[in-house]
Amino acid sequence: MKVLITGGTGFLGSHTVRRLLAAGHEPRLLTRAPDKVAPLMEKMHIDVTALDVVKGDITDEASVHRAVKGCEAVVHAAAVVAMDPTLEATMESTNLAGTTNVLGAAVASGCDPIIHVSSAAALFPFQTDPVTADHPVMGGGTAYGRTKAACDLLARRYQDEGSPVVILYPSGIMGPDDWNESINLASYVLWLEKGFPRSKGYSGSYVDVRDLAEIIVAAMVAGNGPRRYLAFGTYFTAQSLIATMEEAIGAKVKSVPLPKPVWWVWGRAGDLARRFGKDLVLTSDGFDFIFKSRRGDDSATVEATGVEFRPAAETFADTFRWMHQAGHVGAEKVGVLADG
Repeated sequence: MKVLITGGTGFLGSHTVRRLLAAGHEPRLLTRAPDKVAPLMEKMHIDVTALDVVKGDITDEASVHRAVKGCEAVVHAAAVVAMDPTLEATMESTNLAGTTNVLGAAVASGCDPIIHVSSAAALFPFQTDPVTADHPVMGGGTAYGRTKAACDLLARRYQDEGSPVVILYPSGIMGPDDWNESINLASYVLWLEKGFPRSKGYSGSYVDVRDLAEIIVAAMVAGNGPRRYLAFGTYFTAQSLIATMEEAIGAKVKSVPLPKPVWWVWGRAGDLARRFGKDLVLTSDGFDFIFKSRRGDDSATVEATGVEFRPAAETFADTFRWMHQAGHVGAEKVGVLADG
């Protein structure tokens, strides 16, 4: 298929481009900066000459319609992703406008499937345990969540009308080849360099970026109608996360006890620091998500797509190995992974 992908130079987007090519599809990338495509694809070991790159912006309706023309399917993965309250206006002006333009153009052009990458944040605060793909749209608690919820409501309206929109709900995305340094990378660096800040009540889910790309490719089939796929991956408490990290690197991981009230102060200090251009890793939005997380039930996704989620220790090992190779952490922090 000829597939338009937005966000193709992002973390999930670039992995999806690689998998689409491997599966015999023809990706077309819509990007604001075509000159940045080749350097990234070289790092990803992707032949840039196999790509159709067009200049445009998801917030520009005309350029989106031009990009969709001639495509049989669409993957909409572009969004401003942040747990930073200072970026609320940017997220509001980009995420919903972009989704409106991309889904609208794809439906009007008869594309099938139309894959919309949503987020666990669109379903937060979680009302069920476990969370499923039929969870109601919420979007409370974070500026990012509110914008993704608005996008999700639009995608679900198209589904209700019978349009072949596929919605994917990933949790925290992890994996190697994070060349543009996605939102979670700073946390992984903090865990290895300073120690994991453990606390009673801490929890969260992480999914491998390569598994998400596989799900997108598995969904690249016309005629199956509207679908929703949850992809939360592995659910962790603080202790199980530390144990998985230690399994990955073959060594003990430093951990630092951090009471929940200290996390609260850290998150609000992080909000203030962002206003002065400083990144303290955590914000109040991140605090809320960490202490109100729920596990997800991915079984329906596995059954529908045939994609089995890889073991979390494998994801952590590959991520940490790449982080060392890319210069984010020193050899002494990644144990046996430093040898290759």
